This record gives sequence, structure tokens and C-alpha cells, in this order.
Amino acid sequence: MAELSDTARAIRQRIMTQVRDDGTAPTIAELRHEFGLTADELSSNLHDLEAAICLARQDEEHAGSAVFQDEPLQTPQPALGEIVYARPFANFENHYPITVDGEQRWYAECAVEACAISGQFPGSEVVVESRCRQTGQPIRLVGRDGILLDYAPKTLRVHLGYPLRDMPTRVVGWCDYNSFFASEEAVEQWRQEHPEINGVTQSPEEMSRGITELLGKGRLDYNYQPDFPLLTLVSKMRRFGLLRPTRLGIPVPDPFWMPTPKMALDWKRQGHGNFFRVHLR
Repeated sequence: MAELSDTARAIRQRIMTQVRDDGTAPTIAELRHEFGLTADELSSNLHDLEAAICLARQDEEHAGSAVFQDEPLQTPQPALGEIVYARPFANFENHYPITVDGEQRWYAECAVEACAISGQFPGSEVVVESRCRQTGQPIRLVGRDGILLDYAPKTLRVHLGYPLRDMPTRVVGWCDYNSFFASEEAVEQWRQEHPEINGVTQSPEEMSRGITELLGKGRLDYNYQPDFPLLTLVSKMRRFGLLRPTRLGIPVPDPFWMPTPKMALDWKRQGHGNFFRVHLR
């Protein structure tokens, strides 16, 4: 396991301080000027932060795009190479507006992150509004400290389009199909129209627990790196929605969530280090 450098951590702290303050991320030019780094030095640190699932720089496929998850944008996505996701936030206005204590400045990265983004604002009531990808029905989630307090409609589902093993090749695009659907029926209607996307759904509670109790632990800290408690993960797979039934109805780990040797190889090919911390508890 690799450790983020002090410079990378300081850059992340600088980015997240601005994002939590006004909902925007600094530009690459601003970061270079403030930290006195060459383009290559800054890129190396940002690449490590990408590997640690802390941010994503814009790719060619999405640069300047006027849509996100089929929804038109008032302003295009960030330009190539700029910060597009300061995870769990999006660095562009989209259909996941976040309101904190009555004030709206922020936007969530996708439906997945929206379920637990209240953890970024300790002690505050956080509201995320969105809409069903199939029907357009309004969606509303209320959370505090990473825990969902309420959401509507009660049939709400969180859909993920790509399995975890695709993450290395979809650092930006993995979020394209992480959407809200008003019900499982709405998901099925959408799947019939998009048979090429073989995704899964979870309840908002399962998604919130998984992020807050696994990926989100310590996310506010300066020294954050993804930290996975193996025994907790294995013993609470049902709680996190990581199981699926066999034809006999026996729950087994869902391969959708499992890393693979190819995933590790693709991760290495992308030049990413292993910044994932793993411990027993």
C-alpha cells in the first residue's frame, strides 16, 4: 500500500476547503501557482489523488459536454484536464443540487454519493434533490452526518451501471449511469431501452451505509485514504447490499462488487498506485 505525499494531501485539503465553502474547485492554473509546482509535478500528485478515489480530472469523452446522465446542463462540464469531481462533489451544476441549512451552493457527483453526502457537513441538515432518470419524478433525500433521515418516494432505487472492476478504465465515466429511479419498475423500463447497461440497484439506505461506514470513514480528514475494515465488510455484506440470491434463494456475494485480477492490472496500466488501506476491523 502506498501513502499519499504531504504535497498531495495539502492539495486535496486546498481543493476540499474551497469546494465545501462555495461549491467550486480551484483550477489547475490556480493550484500550480499556489503550490509552486510544474505541470508534471502537479499532474503526478493529482494522479495519486485519483488513485485514492479523492478526485477525478476531466477526460476527452466528457470535456465541455453540455449533458450529464442525459440531462442538459446550464453550463458545460469542465474542460479537459480540469477537476471534474472533488469526490463526493461535482465541479459543475447538475441535477443533484445540495442544500445545507437552507442554502444551495453544491452539487453531488452522482446518485451514489448523494445518499451520504451529508457527512461532508457535520451537524447540518442536508437536502439533495434530483429526479428519476426514467420518469422525471422529483426525488428528495434528507440526511445528517452521512445518515439518511428521510427520502421520497419511498420506492426510490439507486442504480449503478458499471461494476467495480470497470473503475480503472472509467475514472470519470463510472458515474454516467449511477442514477436515481423512482421505483424498481422504472428501472426495468429503462433497462429495456438500454440493454447494453447491465447494472444493479440498491436501496438508498444500503448505499448510505456502504459509503458512510466503509468508504466515507475519515473522508473529512487531511490524511484520508480509502480504508476498508475487512471483518466489517464480510460480516455486514447484507447490510451494505453486496449480496444477491442464487436460483435457490441463497444469498451469495455479488460479483458486481468484487475486484478482479484484471481490475488490478488495468489499475496498474493506468499508472495508479495502490492507496487503499486494509485492516481487519
